[in-house]
Amino acid sequence: MSRPKKLRTYIPEDKPEISPTDLLKTQEDILLVGKPGIGKTAVVCEMLRLWAEKDNKELDYMFYFDMREMSQTTPAMTLEDLLFNRFSEPDVGVDEVLQDIKSNSDNVIIIFDGITDLSLSVVQRLVEKDLLPDAKIIITCRPDDEEDFFSEDCLRVEVKGFSEQTIKSYLSATLCDAQKVLSSLELLTLCHVPMYALMVAACSSSEHSPQPCTVTEIYIDIARYCLQINSKKTKNKELNTFIKTKREEILSLAGIAFHATQGKTVSLTEVPCKDSCVLSFLKPLFIKVSRTETETRHAFLHYTLQEFFAAVWFLKSPDKIRNVFQQSLTEEMKHMKHLIPFMCRLLNKKSPSWMKCLIPVEELNKTSDWFFKELITTLVPDVVDTEDSGLDVDTLFLCQCLYESQSPEACIYLLEKLDYRLDLCGESLDPYPCCAVAYVVSQSKERKIWLNLDDVTISEKGMRQLFGCLQNVKWYECDLLPQQLWKIFLLSEEQMDFGSLLGLVENQLHLPVEGKKQLFERAVEVMKRMTTKVNICLYWDRETPVCQSLCESLIEALPYISSLRYVALV
Repeated sequence: MSRPKKLRTYIPEDKPEISPTDLLKTQEDILLVGKPGIGKTAVVCEMLRLWAEKDNKELDYMFYFDMREMSQTTPAMTLEDLLFNRFSEPDVGVDEVLQDIKSNSDNVIIIFDGITDLSLSVVQRLVEKDLLPDAKIIITCRPDDEEDFFSEDCLRVEVKGFSEQTIKSYLSATLCDAQKVLSSLELLTLCHVPMYALMVAACSSSEHSPQPCTVTEIYIDIARYCLQINSKKTKNKELNTFIKTKREEILSLAGIAFHATQGKTVSLTEVPCKDSCVLSFLKPLFIKVSRTETETRHAFLHYTLQEFFAAVWFLKSPDKIRNVFQQSLTEEMKHMKHLIPFMCRLLNKKSPSWMKCLIPVEELNKTSDWFFKELITTLVPDVVDTEDSGLDVDTLFLCQCLYESQSPEACIYLLEKLDYRLDLCGESLDPYPCCAVAYVVSQSKERKIWLNLDDVTISEKGMRQLFGCLQNVKWYECDLLPQQLWKIFLLSEEQMDFGSLLGLVENQLHLPVEGKKQLFERAVEVMKRMTTKVNICLYWDRETPVCQSLCESLIEALPYISSLRYVALV
């Protein structure tokens, strides 16, 4: 099945908000899902803290493993090796403690943070309950990997990131003038991810600093900022010269980042140089290799920073770029696709002075001439998704790539390849992906776009982004888009701007004849709040019976309805 259809086969219904305290108390296994930097590790670390500080005097165990640090682990590792050699060994009575863990596995919690696969046998046996069958297993992963670990017996929890009010509170506390960030919808959208909020605050700490609008621009600013702080080169010209003098060391770091990313690890067994400025992007890791010996390795400050430097290495070796496009389509190497959005922006000629200090401009331009066409041609097959073909276009990912690129020409090439059809069916559109979709749609000046938002989840901030581009979208008599938009609005947990949508579709409220009771109840609430009567448009395929909830809601709303009509679906 195509990816959106496949996702809908295993993702359960939404559940209300839940705290780390609640997660610690639940007896279910937990799958903690979220995009990079959203706060998954922060959640499990808070659970660790709560566990360590509790007053309960009953003996229980909690183990935490950063899975990306374990890529060098031997496949033959035993349960004892995992829990004691890799973690911490009891001072006495190892055998007794291990036996107690096995006999009372319901008192054990094990966290696998940042898991990407089950290649390690002992981890697989724990997840599949062959070992410690009653232990509580907590897994954190990116959305791309979750289908490999989800089961009906576990609780799926999505880390949503900062709300708009939290963003305002955070920026007001960290910046003297938070308004310049809050007034930019693009920056506000980025700050939805807590790690990006931190980076935006750092990039905006100077009164005269330019405003980044893409993720890659933030990473460029942070990289330059780190080098500026460590080199004490305060002027832009001085800093550019300094970066050029450190070119070989930075590119060596990028090479190490690539090989580590390819191997799904953050544990670096070597460092590129002894230069303190370049090493400022790394932190030490102290790995216990035996009972009496600890080995010092290094890791990037965050896995996404490692991916950023890996993308730099690819642009130094353009002959390998086509390989990463192909690899990103395979199950084994799909994690390499996270490098592609970084590459898209690093090739932009308007990028801040970063790549120009590392790679000759002529080489960058030569790569840019074929890069985007090759990317789109590889990721968009000539035969697109049908029920039988099994082929699928990750439209949302491509939109994010092209938003990072800020290339109108590349957007038009993608739209032509897709016949001006953007199918986002079943996607969960956080604010930043909405920003990307809106950017691509906005580039189509000459031809209207067919947009499918069926079964899509969009936040209020994301919807504000989409409203700015809907004039470039097709609207016609039997189009499902108005109904899809109203369904998104009415079923959203957030307060949406219904007036804007009514104005967009000529004071019409579009509804299906069959749906959740909540959908129709909220439609009545909207009509009651309107100052003018509403025109109701019902979508009906003539075979689906009209549900009782709709009939009851329409009778209640009659005083607020100006007209009622049906649109026949074929």
